[in-house]
Amino acid sequence: MDQNTFAQINALCLKATTLSKSARALEVIVQAHWVDCYDARIKILAEENPRLSPTEARMAGLVEACTALGWTQKEVRNRMMIWRGYKEIKDAGGWVSLVFTGSGIYSTCKYRVGFDDGLLQRLKKIRASLEVAADTLHPNWRQLLTPVGAGTERRYTGHPHDWVVDGERDAIPLPITYHQWDRDFSFRHLDQCILDDCWHGRDPRRVCTGDTFTCSECDKRQSFDPQLNKCACFPILNPSNNNMRIPVQVARCPSGKNNGLFARCAFERGAGIGEFVGLVTKGIEGVDVMMGGHGDTKYQIYQGRMGNYTRFINHSCAPNAQFTKFVFCGIERILAVSKGIEAGIEITVDYSSSYWNKLDKVCQCGESCCRYLRRKG
Repeated sequence: MDQNTFAQINALCLKATTLSKSARALEVIVQAHWVDCYDARIKILAEENPRLSPTEARMAGLVEACTALGWTQKEVRNRMMIWRGYKEIKDAGGWVSLVFTGSGIYSTCKYRVGFDDGLLQRLKKIRASLEVAADTLHPNWRQLLTPVGAGTERRYTGHPHDWVVDGERDAIPLPITYHQWDRDFSFRHLDQCILDDCWHGRDPRRVCTGDTFTCSECDKRQSFDPQLNKCACFPILNPSNNNMRIPVQVARCPSGKNNGLFARCAFERGAGIGEFVGLVTKGIEGVDVMMGGHGDTKYQIYQGRMGNYTRFINHSCAPNAQFTKFVFCGIERILAVSKGIEAGIEITVDYSSSYWNKLDKVCQCGESCCRYLRRKG
């Protein structure tokens, strides 16, 4: 990096540093990039002046920076210590880890509280996870990288669950993870269940009809109108939260379980994770279905080719979630509900013996209490 280029970077850094807090992400990006440029400048100075010791080369670069920035050496050193923390975070977790970080990153990098190899290793492990979420939910975020010349093209497009996170490696397109069983696999993401033609427009999940509905749990009014709905038993069903994104991701599992659903934030005990969404049908045999019904009415929800993220919840004989029925606005819903789940943990439920007795499968939960060890359903 020549002196003129380094001077331009210094000017850009000075401008970004004086911006308002609303531009915090851009400021942090430029400051992390500045450290990369400073290190590159020191290397060039050492190569151009082989008689300089490493310390003298760093001092020469520091003098150039102080002149361009208009700060004292102490001011530059103090800021550089913080900015180097930004660079280390960027190197481990990618630019996305800087763009979507909170204001606490300043204190973390200044005082180094909790800033260790463990933090950087964790960032490396979730880097692809962060990029999938950012690219699919905030498709324009990479435009913030334009001033530092980093790539602005999205790596991941489409629905957030079109991608399967695979540790520190790049995320994999969902269909590829099923090619060993079905080369033509595809999956349609749904926000709500679809009725099969076999029902002729009649929803078998409907428990009651009427103009007003009262929750059997909290005894408060339920309504698809956000202004009228007072039931808060499961906010995921609240019509005002239609665009709410649940913090879960599809990821590869060990022990041959293929894909699983992982929590990206903690779910308190009793919190709703998601409604079991798919094709409401009947009479299907030999494949995985969710059984539902009330009274004499029985139905199945099939997620083979369409549904939502609950499709990827695996079985465990020691589950941290469970499926439960809940009636909202007269329609029976089947919800995945947390028993208390920490961030980063796979979400699992107990499929029950009725599932294992009908299907020829081997349990791969790996729990010491596994009820289906060395047996087939």
